Amino acid sequence: MQSTSRAESLEGLRILALGTGVAIRFAASWLAESGAHVVAFRPDWQAPEGGSPEAAFERQVSRTCHAANFDQDAPYDILITDSAALEELGSRIPARLLAGATTIEVTSPLPAAKSFDEALLADMTLWARSGLGYLTRELDDDWQLGTPCLPLNRQPSILAGIAAATAAVGSVLEDRDAGRAPRHISIDQLELLALMPMQPVAFAQLGRIMGKERGPARPGGTVPSANGMAFIGPVEPAHWAKLLRLVGGLDWAADQIEGNPRLLRDAGNEIQLRIRDWARELTSEEISHLCQAEHIPVAPVYRPDQVVRDTHLAARGFFRNDRKEGQGGGLNLPWLTTLGESSHEPSANPDGEHDPRLSEFVRPRAANPDIELPLAGLRILDLSWAWAGPFATTLLADLGAEVINVEWHPRASNIRRNPPFAGNRHQSNNTAAWWSANQRGKFSIGVDLKTPEGKQIVRDLAACSDVVVENFSPGVVDRLGVGFQDLIDCNPRLVYVSLSAFGQTGPRSHYIGYGTHFYAAAGAGYATSQDGRTLSQMFIPYPDPVSGLAGAFAIAAYVRNARVAGRGAHVDVSEVEAMASITLEPLLQALEETRTQYGSDRASTPVTNSPRYLVVTTADERFVVLLARTEDDWSAFQNALDASSTTAESIRTAAQPLDAPQLLDRVAAANLLATPIQDSGDALKDPYLVARDFWVPDESPEVAPAAICMGGSIWHIDGQRALIWRGAPQLFSDTRAVLERLLGYTPAAIDTLFTGGMVE
Repeated sequence: MQSTSRAESLEGLRILALGTGVAIRFAASWLAESGAHVVAFRPDWQAPEGGSPEAAFERQVSRTCHAANFDQDAPYDILITDSAALEELGSRIPARLLAGATTIEVTSPLPAAKSFDEALLADMTLWARSGLGYLTRELDDDWQLGTPCLPLNRQPSILAGIAAATAAVGSVLEDRDAGRAPRHISIDQLELLALMPMQPVAFAQLGRIMGKERGPARPGGTVPSANGMAFIGPVEPAHWAKLLRLVGGLDWAADQIEGNPRLLRDAGNEIQLRIRDWARELTSEEISHLCQAEHIPVAPVYRPDQVVRDTHLAARGFFRNDRKEGQGGGLNLPWLTTLGESSHEPSANPDGEHDPRLSEFVRPRAANPDIELPLAGLRILDLSWAWAGPFATTLLADLGAEVINVEWHPRASNIRRNPPFAGNRHQSNNTAAWWSANQRGKFSIGVDLKTPEGKQIVRDLAACSDVVVENFSPGVVDRLGVGFQDLIDCNPRLVYVSLSAFGQTGPRSHYIGYGTHFYAAAGAGYATSQDGRTLSQMFIPYPDPVSGLAGAFAIAAYVRNARVAGRGAHVDVSEVEAMASITLEPLLQALEETRTQYGSDRASTPVTNSPRYLVVTTADERFVVLLARTEDDWSAFQNALDASSTTAESIRTAAQPLDAPQLLDRVAAANLLATPIQDSGDALKDPYLVARDFWVPDESPEVAPAAICMGGSIWHIDGQRALIWRGAPQLFSDTRAVLERLLGYTPAAIDTLFTGGMVE
């Protein structure tokens, strides 16, 4: 094996990134950092010079891209663009350069931005419309739900860029000998954002709006420490029992918690006061260390300037140390890679040949027979659970990959037990609507990985798969005998992807956590905050789908490398690094030491020379965000609303007697920008998403009767959505079929496995 590194995987791939859109630029940077030859061709407007977020962003994404020279350039494999750039610049590109290129297009319901400032305002608007804004809240000192927060960086566009990069690589994995014309694949920014809060969307259809209830939050969360903040986020009752004993003075609660989960609500104030008193005597790092030693998920809450000094990230080489001419380096891709040795010549067909035992029974197909899915023939063995890993494989299943989900018999995936449930109660392991939305198009088999027979089944599946995905704590798969070294011995071209909290290496690699912890540790709570001091929290583990999206790109990139170079790879994806990757600009500014305060700082007066926002509450109990294009806009808001001054307090007071439609009418009449912050129920009715048929009925057998809709595939192929062809599988429903029809096990051998409890 080669040593662990951030190895390049896309050598030989030629890409043209056309346009200035942030999504296009970010997609280009990830593709270039992965070894592709990327040429950037864009309009004239540029980022400002100096230490601004825009300048830092431009330096990050331009580092490895090339300037266009159409007289000398060879033909491109892929064009990444948006419609505005294509219309403006497409005629300047010689036809010969794009004759065989697949086009990847990023779309949006909003007009194309003409500057970086406009792009930021567009991203804030998309965030507000998607439902994510309603789920991102400040918490006050009494643990009450506070005002929604919007990201002050370009997270929506960055996420769309990662999706576009994934589609780009995925498009070159299909069999090019089939004689098909080059593809056109599009990804819509609002659809991608709306896909992420699937649990709140399911709740909304069953009568509950997450984030609407006002009242005390559960104990824990963000608490003050001796030197800052820590995020204390136990999930399982066993976590809580350990924490309550560690804190001291709460043994009575620890004794009751596993049998009485309502205790956290009934005695929440008393428990929280004791947790806070304990935490104030310790540093954030001490709290994390003590809790993690007891296997309690806790993480420090870092400011961006603390993130860039983090010893764990430094040990993993996440930040580039290329400081020169006042510039402070940048971020590397959020994974480390160990490449296998090539044990044989690459395939004559770089697109690979699929295992002949694949039957029509398990071959994915498009719901629309007119669509040929680009990843048809790619097989993924999915050992993951919870959300990050399954989200990655769902995105690839929507592109046609065959995903076989090994569920650890006798313990079903925890997400199967998470509400909401069809029928509003947990009737079986097949009624969890969130799980169902996250597992569509896959196959479920039950395997006891602690038995020799179960391990052999996984090895047999790995031998005829292209990819293995797992998201257990580091070391677990090795102890089970299904780690990277175990399975690459079965298949030298195997791409083995591990998603974990802090990665497989480094001083905090053994820490456990969930999405809320990664949000805290990556500095996102300060980057998404109205005043840069009050932290934001999300009501969903948002970093999980972010990591899943990053994982989907890594899978596609290293599968391409495996097919071209004839060797597999172990890809070590850190969820904290993935979240930090999209918290981009504040971290870059911290690296360059150009900023010490984060957030919009609108507690009293507007921020000079930068577009920012203000959230107001209306008479009909809606949240509306006011968006300023220039500093002068705050005076215009003052006049439009008859406010006494431009302070946040005055503008909020003036807006409060108006209902949301009245407020929006006044703002529009003054040629100002504002948009409602939609909850998940509103997002289900968003005219743009409805008109595009984004919401589709859940077809899984036990959820379908509840008539719950979920977000559809984000991939639009040759003008048609890649419709979901199969609902989520019932627990262990495909075990016999996969063993017999895919692996060739005899019926008698399968019966023995069932009888012995090795499979289910």
